Amino acid sequence: MLVKLLLDENISPAVVRALAADGVDAWHVRDRGLEGAADHELLDRAYAEDRILVTLNVGDFETLVRNRELHAGVVLIERAGLRRDEQIALMKKVAAAIAEHGALINEVLRVAEDETMIFESVPATA
Repeated sequence: MLVKLLLDENISPAVVRALAADGVDAWHVRDRGLEGAADHELLDRAYAEDRILVTLNVGDFETLVRNRELHAGVVLIERAGLRRDEQIALMKKVAAAIAEHGALINEVLRVAEDETMIFESVPATA
């Protein structure tokens, strides 16, 4: 499966280059002119491009996906303060897990502090 990601501005843009070297189709919000965009706009853009949104902004996006009928998937990274090299290493693991799992339509990949990954179905509550 080709993994397509949109990285939120709280992820280093350097992660895009590292993922591209592994064949992952990743873009940073900066590359899409979306720096400072509202969270719902990022989720809309990710859906329009059939990309999984990756963010450290767990609380806000958790609420957003529960209030959305359809989304392309979201990766919620619960560990803040990762250095660039740590982000790259973690995102390579995340991309591999998604490639093995398949599409994340209406799902969340939750990455815990200890880097445990859990795929969760997120039914809309609206």
